[in-house]
Amino acid sequence: MKEEGMGHEVCNFHRHRGKVYGYVQPARGQGSASEGSIKVERIVGSDASVDDYKVDGVLVIWTATRPEGGSVVVGWYKNATVYRDYQNFKTKSALHSKNGLEGYRIQTDSENANLLSIDERTIRVPRRTDGGMGQSNVWYGDSDLGEALVMEVEDIINGKPKRLKIKSTRSTDPEHKAKVEKSAVELVWKYYENLGYELRSVEKDNVGWDVEASQNKTKLKIEVKGLSGKVPNIELSPNEYLAFSENNRFYRLAIVTETLTSPSLYVCHYSHEKQGWLVATESEATVQISERLAAHVRLSI
Repeated sequence: MKEEGMGHEVCNFHRHRGKVYGYVQPARGQGSASEGSIKVERIVGSDASVDDYKVDGVLVIWTATRPEGGSVVVGWYKNATVYRDYQNFKTKSALHSKNGLEGYRIQTDSENANLLSIDERTIRVPRRTDGGMGQSNVWYGDSDLGEALVMEVEDIINGKPKRLKIKSTRSTDPEHKAKVEKSAVELVWKYYENLGYELRSVEKDNVGWDVEASQNKTKLKIEVKGLSGKVPNIELSPNEYLAFSENNRFYRLAIVTETLTSPSLYVCHYSHEKQGWLVATESEATVQISERLAAHVRLSI
């Protein structure tokens, strides 16, 4: 990472011809990407032997280290094929070529791969403890701690996210706007609360955001914007834009559309890797920013 600016895992959730191809560096393979082997016979629930070169039908859980410390689950492959040794691409995507990637160790169908958005990565991975993940990049999870982690991930895989439904009522414009804003904050609050964050309202503090969400060493600053319509276009006040333009990795812009009827939540965050704003909940979405000049004029007579 320090030398090249990226790791081979950069394309683990990139879709190519209906497949995703995952890479991880096993133990005793630090010399090159193709060195080292995954012990497929150790995978829980498989009947693979030391002579098998692969095993099918595996739930692969991907983890990463947070910049502020601790390891978390970032996504998973269902029904994946795990290979003992490094596999070279027969055909590879433009993105794989751009990043100099020649092969993979795990693959599955695109529909079986799920990458969690940045704020949904709240399942912590036990490390440096009996039965937990050690220094190796590959953890077989063959312990009580591993079983508990798998069960927690499977609960998310099998669960259905609840949408907040609020009946629409006719009211005057100021009342309507207040209801939209209040309902948007409630939805965002519920979203982060369900992810295990502790929340605090700072709407009246004039700090440039509405809600602070904390979990362990992570403290998010969330500006909430509620809209009645479908189009996620919003305006930021000078104070709000000042906080937004600092490009802090803990700042979030949460936009709720159709707030009083059928709300949809879009969470935007700044990526220092991409050098721009991304929509965490929509992988193909872009964030377009148009600065506007304004002035306050006062006559002293």
